[in-house]
Amino acid sequence: MSEGKMIATAPDHKDDYKHDHEHSHNHEDGHSHKHGGLGGHVHASGDRLKWAFWATMIILAVEVIGGSLANSLALLSDAGHVLTDVAALGLAWFAAVQAQKSPTLKHTFGYHRTGILAALANSVTLIVIALIILIEAFHRLQHPEPVQSTIMYISAGVGILVNLGIALGFRGGEGNLNIRSALLHVLGDAAASAGVILGGVVMQVTHWYIIDPILSVLIAFLVAWGAWRIVKETLHILMEGTPVDFQAEPLLAFVKTLPGVCSLHDLHVWSVTPERVALSCHLVIEPNSSLSAGLSLIDEIKAYLRQTFNISHATIELETAQCPCTSLLCQDKLWKGSEDDQGHAH
Repeated sequence: MSEGKMIATAPDHKDDYKHDHEHSHNHEDGHSHKHGGLGGHVHASGDRLKWAFWATMIILAVEVIGGSLANSLALLSDAGHVLTDVAALGLAWFAAVQAQKSPTLKHTFGYHRTGILAALANSVTLIVIALIILIEAFHRLQHPEPVQSTIMYISAGVGILVNLGIALGFRGGEGNLNIRSALLHVLGDAAASAGVILGGVVMQVTHWYIIDPILSVLIAFLVAWGAWRIVKETLHILMEGTPVDFQAEPLLAFVKTLPGVCSLHDLHVWSVTPERVALSCHLVIEPNSSLSAGLSLIDEIKAYLRQTFNISHATIELETAQCPCTSLLCQDKLWKGSEDDQGHAH
């Protein structure tokens, strides 16, 4: 093999981002692997979101009518939350449909990031709604108004039952950030409805109507806290951050044990979505190594990545001459085989 570099093209899930059914690849080197219908999961997610969208519309109608009749800010605040749920679920449903589209030359990873953008938009919207609730609650705290507790019970009770049904329908989809964002909406609304019922009981017994805006404040903080967590995670993905469960040290330690490897550098690991992780790196091998030996090393590394980090989309570039770069990201070597004795690692 001549000095220089080449892109290693050993078969490895090149269709990961467009297959929509479960299948397995059997490679010439004898190893096999299976991916579990990622596109099929997306289709199932779309069906769940569609059902959840229409169910949430029912909750919205009940709580708007009930909150108006009961003169309850807590119930109307919850209805405002439900309104964002409707928008969130509709957007998430749209994103799930978009994710089923096949990759194109303009969008080589497909449209899976649509779900990430939807989750970010949903969460930012929730934070804005939480602020609006806090402002209105401040006014109600200064001038508490009587509420009709019985109507609160019925309206909030309907909300709890429907939301719990939706949450059960989302079981098994928590690994999908879009589903998890929608599930956060649903569970947050169910908790808020439970608080509304509890507050209604206290107000009916004690006539302490100040409890209504206090409940609204608690609901607002609950919503904002959960939404902020999703915002941080989506921004980390959009900024191409390294997945939280990936650590370079074990990979480097494994590669050091492979014969014929000189160094590894230019390592990049990122998430297309939380469940779709990609990796690329440059592997420098001994100049007299054959192509078959280099491809064999790549197969070993890819097998390790699948088994240890569940990374099935890896691109490894072979080099037989030292790269002039000297930093971690195409300027430093992550490690050098010649410095193993000194334990030097970057």
